Amino acid sequence: MKKRHYRWYSATYSLNDKIERKLTTSGKVIFLCAFALVFFGLNTRSSMLFVVFAASLALLVTDAVSLLFKSFAFEFERFLPECASKGEVKYPVIMRAKSDKADLENLFYAEVPAAPVPTFEVFNSTKEPGEEKRNAFDRKMGYYRWKWLIDKNCGGKYEEFAVTGRKTGGGILFNASFVPDRRGKIAFSGAYVFHKGIFGLLKRGKIIANPGSFLVLPEIMESFEIPENEGAAANEKNEKTREMQEAGNGFELRSLRDFVPGDSIRNIHWKSSAKSGQLRTKEFYKEVDSGSVVFVDNFFEEHYSEDFEKVLSAAASLLNAMQREENLPQILFVGREMHEIPDSSKRSFSNALSTLALAENDAENKFENCLETLLEAGQSASTIFFFTSKYDENRKKAFKTLAGSGLCIRIFYAGNAESDAELGRYETKIDFQ
Repeated sequence: MKKRHYRWYSATYSLNDKIERKLTTSGKVIFLCAFALVFFGLNTRSSMLFVVFAASLALLVTDAVSLLFKSFAFEFERFLPECASKGEVKYPVIMRAKSDKADLENLFYAEVPAAPVPTFEVFNSTKEPGEEKRNAFDRKMGYYRWKWLIDKNCGGKYEEFAVTGRKTGGGILFNASFVPDRRGKIAFSGAYVFHKGIFGLLKRGKIIANPGSFLVLPEIMESFEIPENEGAAANEKNEKTREMQEAGNGFELRSLRDFVPGDSIRNIHWKSSAKSGQLRTKEFYKEVDSGSVVFVDNFFEEHYSEDFEKVLSAAASLLNAMQREENLPQILFVGREMHEIPDSSKRSFSNALSTLALAENDAENKFENCLETLLEAGQSASTIFFFTSKYDENRKKAFKTLAGSGLCIRIFYAGNAESDAELGRYETKIDFQ
């Protein structure tokens, strides 16, 4: 893509954005009508076209005059959720006037996206899904790629809302909503607060800076099932367990130690305490499954990949299924980043989903660089769940090495790659939409 295309599209987007903040849909129609009739209806005062032009101009001027003395000394507070799934996200907003001249009647509110315009590097390197099917001219100009990137950065459609509702705390409490169309962070830089003219043709307002954001989690498939273990590491000889300390009875007694404040009196070992002259308490342990590891492969060059979105959705679906069984993995890898999952609580589950929601590609590193880390983590894990959108020969070769070393692996892949004969029993094709 050429830089001049990028500059054209940036300037056009800025102009369209300003027009959207000045004219309503009806106002655009009237304005275009008046503009067009300048060339056809000004030759005579008796022309019907001139009458239409004069009426259109009068409506626009009257609308503009009705907005002249409006004040926009407002402040607002929105209450966004921390996380949300795809679908309509509703949230309350309180609008307050900062001066007596600021009129809350007939006021409108619209969120402003934080960073809708992509950088040239992203515009140049990120292909629109299905771009290869467009004609040569569209591929060269990149307009549809630009439009798609703008929509992706915005994260959804930005609606306007009337500031009407319950009066509270010196302001008005009303409901706003947003419908995200992608995962990840949806960020607002502020809101455009405006009045409409008496005929609803023009807008006049002000952008009030007030950053806010929420996280859209990957889509979860409730029907997703945890695949059964396959391969050498699934048999009894290779099952891996770990010891967990338990405070109560009913588990194996492993040791005695000095009593400390907070220990249960029921666990005091009185016989040993009498001999030593100091209180001694019992420690119990139980053997549990050593836990699993989830690895999400993000080593690819494209800034956006439909297959990677499927991979993240599948990984989130697996975590959801494991959380229902209260058996979340111990570690979640997203490329070279490691995130420990301390337990199977809802908070840990939410944190893991948030990690997936923020996952991005890692173009700086290669898949081969993480093999040692993956092998080390797998030595103490019962299963490695591996998710990849680049199921190439190098990855297949690495998986064969991992399987040959006695590790229990499950491979989930998306894209056009074909199954491997040696790895078939470990593989799962991600084919849901």
